[in-house]
Amino acid sequence: MATVAATFVLLIVGSLVHGTGSSLACPDWPLCYGSLFPKMENGVQFEHTHRLVATSVGLMTLVLLVLLVRTKDRRLWGLGIAAAVLVVVQGVLGGITVLYRLPRAISIAHLATSMCFFSLILVIALRTAPPPAAAGGAGTLRRSVGFAWAVVLTQIILGGLVRHTASGLACLDVPLCRGLLVPDAAPERVQMLHRLGALIAGAVAIAVALRVRRWAHAAPSLRRLAMVPIALVAVQIGLGVLSVLSLLNLAIITAHLAVGAALLASLVILFERLPEVAS
Repeated sequence: MATVAATFVLLIVGSLVHGTGSSLACPDWPLCYGSLFPKMENGVQFEHTHRLVATSVGLMTLVLLVLLVRTKDRRLWGLGIAAAVLVVVQGVLGGITVLYRLPRAISIAHLATSMCFFSLILVIALRTAPPPAAAGGAGTLRRSVGFAWAVVLTQIILGGLVRHTASGLACLDVPLCRGLLVPDAAPERVQMLHRLGALIAGAVAIAVALRVRRWAHAAPSLRRLAMVPIALVAVQIGLGVLSVLSLLNLAIITAHLAVGAALLASLVILFERLPEVAS
């Protein structure tokens, strides 16, 4: 759980790096201006803090791997190894992002990998908790929740595309774009694609959560848990609208990413907790 919390903080710090235009505040990697402790000014305070938190998460992941290997559950070994591989890949992607001056594809891959890593660490945390009391009857429903997770992840990646193509303010009106549903220019189309994705991802997440609530009629805790994605979808759409109306206010766009990650996490928790209820 400590690694989950640290990873969530890392996601927020990473959002601040881009939101403050500090992605290239340190022109070299892995050091910053050749130093492990550079002057924390002119954006370095955001970029270098991001690297320090990322290093901490990497070390925590390695400690977690050692602890998992000491267990007798080989499935946990596999999850731990996968987490270690992902954290290394994420570090390499971060270095490439800096050294090659923010290539768009790598920046988006960096975001996608971070969300997958966050989800995997949360799965590990849940599977090392006390085992579910009962299981059965939730196979199809779990697949639906997994599908919702994939849809939300795709929407987060679309958000990264908006960010890394500088399309965040391509459309200043809501819900249309310059009065059009399908604008002509590429940045506007990227922005509208993200908005369409928000509607689809939100609808899928809500539909699946409601289905879980109906199924878990005998489990009040799971019914309450199913309300979390619904509430987060509402908050996330509101933050998306405010991001445009506020002209990408730093606090709002950072909260937008944080709530997106929380929505993804809520679906992971639903997926892992569904077997607790017997059919």
